[in-house]
Amino acid sequence: MSQQRLLVVGVGSELGSLTTALLEHDAQFSDILGIDVHPPRRRLRRTTFVRIEHDEQASFVHQVVGHRPDVIVHLGVWEPHARLGTSDARIATGNYARALCDALTHLDGLSRLILRSGLEVYGAPLRQPADESALVSPTSTYGHMLVELETMLRSAAPRTATVTALRFAPVIGAHVPSPLGRLLRLPVIPVDPFSRATFQVLADDDAARAVVHAASNGIHGVVNVAAQNPIRISAVARQGRRVVAPVAAPAWRIAASFTTLAGAPLPDHVIELLRHGRNAVTGVRDLGYQPLHSTLDVVERLYSWPSIVRIGPRRDVERVA
Repeated sequence: MSQQRLLVVGVGSELGSLTTALLEHDAQFSDILGIDVHPPRRRLRRTTFVRIEHDEQASFVHQVVGHRPDVIVHLGVWEPHARLGTSDARIATGNYARALCDALTHLDGLSRLILRSGLEVYGAPLRQPADESALVSPTSTYGHMLVELETMLRSAAPRTATVTALRFAPVIGAHVPSPLGRLLRLPVIPVDPFSRATFQVLADDDAARAVVHAASNGIHGVVNVAAQNPIRISAVARQGRRVVAPVAAPAWRIAASFTTLAGAPLPDHVIELLRHGRNAVTGVRDLGYQPLHSTLDVVERLYSWPSIVRIGPRRDVERVA
């Protein structure tokens, strides 16, 4: 097997660090470069990390072209209200995408390009679970961001490269910043009392393994990746012993302000999921990959994480007059 040079954009995120740690075990990748605005969240033994801000396009292009990767994994996507607010997330995601597109014009020998996308590109509501042939019709800011990302990178990729767009369900993990994960951990969860919609999520380790599989095998096209067995939000609340708060359609903005005060901002793509659900299937044959954890498994893991415990002083501190 020939050795390949690998670039991981977004290596500093929890998903990026986990994915890169798994890729380091693959002997076909001989030289690994990671780029992000933050350092990796875990120890990486074979990866060279370079810190580049999302608005430093010239530096980004210089590093990528100098590395001359054979395989690129692009995880440099900021979900609104995961780590940044909606406006900043859109700017950062777009800046990294444009910088990568610029670099791709100089990489004629690229063999594989894998990029993170999401089920949000299909919009809401959906009459049936979306497969890869479903119409792309985003109805949220995050959905539009992901469609723009897919379009830009497909257009810029050289003809030598297979381009894989992994459309993930919401990724949830113990250390993954997720607006949906934060919301579900609140003691009170807003719900649409008239909705019977279901949704799917994806464990962070399953998402990482999907990226590794695509990077190692070169799947061409779009692939939906979601845990099996969709679940209703009411069932999630029962599983976590949470109280549900019915919210009528006009009052979701008010509900979002309350969840924000509680530490869980509610962007529009999460409101869509709560009201209309979000389900997908894959029509890709011979995929060779399947998530190991069901949606219920991921939810159970979500509620098994320890909560923050505030410990007061062991003794009173004497006040100095």
